[in-house]
Amino acid sequence: MTGVCVSALIARTAPHNAEAGFGERIAENQRRVFQIAYSILRNSADAEDVAQEAFLRAYQKFDSLREREKFRAWVNRIVFRLALNRQRGYRRQLARDTAWQITETQVAVDGAKDAEQRVMLERLRREIEQLPEKLRAVLQLSLVKEMEAADVSAALGIPAGTVRSRLHAARKLLLEVMK
Repeated sequence: MTGVCVSALIARTAPHNAEAGFGERIAENQRRVFQIAYSILRNSADAEDVAQEAFLRAYQKFDSLREREKFRAWVNRIVFRLALNRQRGYRRQLARDTAWQITETQVAVDGAKDAEQRVMLERLRREIEQLPEKLRAVLQLSLVKEMEAADVSAALGIPAGTVRSRLHAARKLLLEVMK
């Protein structure tokens, strides 16, 4: 994340929210917010846009945050929802545009084992995409971004036990379809 707009936001917030520490909170959470957006969108530019939009919304509503120590969880939920909304928008646009094409992963000719692995990974990616959204979100955040259950819980606004049960259900479904 380049942080150009975020740096400008920090500079603008310094005199206004110095006592609230908003600038420090942005700096502390900048990487995590980008990672959450990227795990959903899989595009650096889009993830950066969503991360900046999340910080802008957090700045606009910062005064309404009652428990300032829960800023991290709060901003994680904001970026998660914004990324999902953007992803849904892309899907709707793709459904409207009938001219889109799906590009398949190019399989290297240099080895059968390498080709098998690529095909298996592509199949796994497609199967993950077919999971229900609530299972896919938990799987992406916990496995792909290596977030702990407590962090995933905070990002999604659900109990940690629910995170673990959804992760188990997602793994079980994947094992069944990948047999």
